[in-house]
Amino acid sequence: MFRFLSTLRSRLILITILTAIPGIFLLLQVGYNQRQQAEQDTLDEVVHLANVASSVEALMVDNAKSFLLTVSHLPTVREQNYDECNYLFWHLFEDHFEYYSAFYVADLDGNILCSPPERHAPPNFESCDHYQNLIKSNDFTISGYHICRVSGKAVMSIGYPVYDMQDQFTNVANVSLDLIWFYDFAQDAGIPPGGELIVLDEGGTILSHYPENDRWRGYRLPETNIVAQLFSQKSGVMVGEGLSGEESIYAISDIPGTTGTLSVIMGLPTRIAFESANFTLRRNLTIMIVVVLMVMIFVWLLGDVLIIRQAKALVHATQKLAKGDLTARSGVAYTVGELGQVAQSFDNMVVELSEHEAERDRNEIALKEYTLNLEHSNEELRNFTNVASHDLQEPLRKIQTFGEMLQDRYSGALDARGINYLQRMRDSAGRMQVLLTELLTFSRATNKAYQYGKVNLEQVVRQVLIDLDWQVEQKQANVGISDLPVVEADEGQITQLFQNLISNALKFHSPGRNPEINIYSPYPKNKTDEEGMCEIRIQDNGIGFNEKYLERIFQPFQRLDSSGDFPGIGMGLSICRKIVDNHGGTISAHSSPGKGTTFVVRLPKKQFKERSDNHENNTE
Repeated sequence: MFRFLSTLRSRLILITILTAIPGIFLLLQVGYNQRQQAEQDTLDEVVHLANVASSVEALMVDNAKSFLLTVSHLPTVREQNYDECNYLFWHLFEDHFEYYSAFYVADLDGNILCSPPERHAPPNFESCDHYQNLIKSNDFTISGYHICRVSGKAVMSIGYPVYDMQDQFTNVANVSLDLIWFYDFAQDAGIPPGGELIVLDEGGTILSHYPENDRWRGYRLPETNIVAQLFSQKSGVMVGEGLSGEESIYAISDIPGTTGTLSVIMGLPTRIAFESANFTLRRNLTIMIVVVLMVMIFVWLLGDVLIIRQAKALVHATQKLAKGDLTARSGVAYTVGELGQVAQSFDNMVVELSEHEAERDRNEIALKEYTLNLEHSNEELRNFTNVASHDLQEPLRKIQTFGEMLQDRYSGALDARGINYLQRMRDSAGRMQVLLTELLTFSRATNKAYQYGKVNLEQVVRQVLIDLDWQVEQKQANVGISDLPVVEADEGQITQLFQNLISNALKFHSPGRNPEINIYSPYPKNKTDEEGMCEIRIQDNGIGFNEKYLERIFQPFQRLDSSGDFPGIGMGLSICRKIVDNHGGTISAHSSPGKGTTFVVRLPKKQFKERSDNHENNTE
């Protein structure tokens, strides 16, 4: 077969077949649309039935309320004449209320006082939530439809308080509305043979089924059943084999206005719903196949004259280009239809390839020069680090030393202004010392050759807390640690990372409130997300900040606090970002003023060898 498709003529045949695909697709689309319309009709019908059923139910509930309201005011009930009460309601239920499956009048202690004989099985009031709600209410209490544990019927319970002749709340009256009315409603709706109409409660239990109510009532569908799947998505239409054992269209709708959440599902056999669509599809596909066969014959006979000769010229030019000959040209006249346009495009492409090849060579030379300049810049940065760590710190230490000596030996000879100048000089020298130390730490985080190995973050955090135990004790901080992962990292830098973040949480605590710091991972221990990243969160209850300044807090020498209440020069979080970046991770934060801050650190579980090698080479 593959040898047959290697010739241009055979490929033209294939193209002909492919061009017929849109027509076939259109026919399939028409058939699909007809099926969709059948499904939509089913959905519209079930929505209509649900609305009608809702109206019927609303009327029945209103009638039941009127009935209970009348019962609660009957003298025989208010005067507690229960013998007459039993007879009266037996007569009413026998002749007038076919959909009332149960009725009772009970006191507030769970004793049934009045009930039609043989029409009511006493419930277990201790486990009956409806009764417990009823005796606490002063108005109508309605339960959702449910399967009665005593009778096995699907019922809705409606209750109302009863007051005695002294207007004291003494009893409750309750009637149960049997959902068998929905079965009769479905029977009158004219559902085709093989069709189904199902009512389910919010838990997926069947309350009513037409036409097999006794068989399916109270049944909870398995998750694999298509009716259960449709119920779980709460809307739409699905096609499959349902309770009837026949492939059917199933559509679902809520019954609006009901107490609780009731869903009605209608099923129609596909042999009925799709009959017209299937016939139309078969007829149209047959016509399409005959037309395609005729076109294939003409293409086979005329392909050589109209297409193949020009195509061979293009093939020859392409072979020359494949060998690296950028002077190759098609030789086909550009005016010869679409193949001429293809030839012109091919020749233009060869010209552009020649130009791009020359441009690529120039870019490679420029990139090499840029890389060399970047290496020189990095070298100068490392030299600056050495100056900052040695040449600048040595005279600064002398200034601090002579300042201390001047204060110790000659402070008595200075007036108040002189002592103030001396103290300001020492303070400035101290700030300069802190600034140089932070710069040196930042530079080391940038240029240090990292030594990667397995690092237990929980052990690192506990060691950091030991190092910071004085600050923790002084601020009476409560620090929680839970299930931190093991990652491949540089232990020294990771220690610096957590020391800065925990120190930050201790420093920026809210006045008058003990710091609460929680360090945890949202994933199970040693588990990662789909990108292979571990996530660690450092949550505090400190002063927080406005998230519009999120990027600013990670910039060197940037501080959001301008009051001077919190010491520092704004380098700690910059160092944290540099450490996380060098590990191939990310750091961010969520916060709002006065509500604390949560720093989110994401680190790879395992370092990529290529990036690790590049980092070591760039810092040698």
